[in-house]
Amino acid sequence: MHKGHRERLREKYKRNGLNAFADHEVLELLLFYANKRSDTNETAHRLINRFSSLTGVLEASYEDLKEIPGVGDVAATLITLIPQLFNRYSLDKAKKIRYVKTSEEALDFFAPKFYGLVEERVGVLSVDSQNKINNFSFVTEGSVSLAEIDIRQILQIAIRSKAYNVIIAHNHPGGVAAPSKSDIQSTQALIEAFNAVGVRLADHMILTDEEGFSMANHPKFASMFSGKQI
Repeated sequence: MHKGHRERLREKYKRNGLNAFADHEVLELLLFYANKRSDTNETAHRLINRFSSLTGVLEASYEDLKEIPGVGDVAATLITLIPQLFNRYSLDKAKKIRYVKTSEEALDFFAPKFYGLVEERVGVLSVDSQNKINNFSFVTEGSVSLAEIDIRQILQIAIRSKAYNVIIAHNHPGGVAAPSKSDIQSTQALIEAFNAVGVRLADHMILTDEEGFSMANHPKFASMFSGKQI
């Protein structure tokens, strides 16, 4: 019976991908490759019940996963591998991005670079007049908030990179993808500083692991920028 169920689930995946799968079926299919014989349906349901969602399961620690009956060393290792593998895939894919012409493309570029960071970081993306990427740099190593940075650091990066446009991004670990009052004030200060050296701040983006926010594309903040697309 279990063998027939596994074959049916594999065929379902081959026909439709994961779109037609419930969350517990995704885990079932994954657990097939860690547990060759026993029924993985019950284990999949235990995991969902314990960690509340598929995301919760994939973000659980190895030690917490091992506490679930039916989850051994191989299964726990495989589950923890998935988000890290996805992040490596996303980083590798982002290397192929040579031009950033829209805020959506900028978010695609930034997201894997900030994913999983537990401390606030600030990144600077420099592009030329044809929207070709010249450089990406984190402003400093270690934890730093936008409010704490020296604007001269960002200006130096932009000037060294011969930037025409600059896009700033920073993350809110464990928070929401929306600018704080200090973020807004820092953005205005950056715009003025860039204008003074003939460089345009095209956007300021705030990221979490789940979403990204473009200030230039939001009606409340768009007037701070030039109103042009990146």
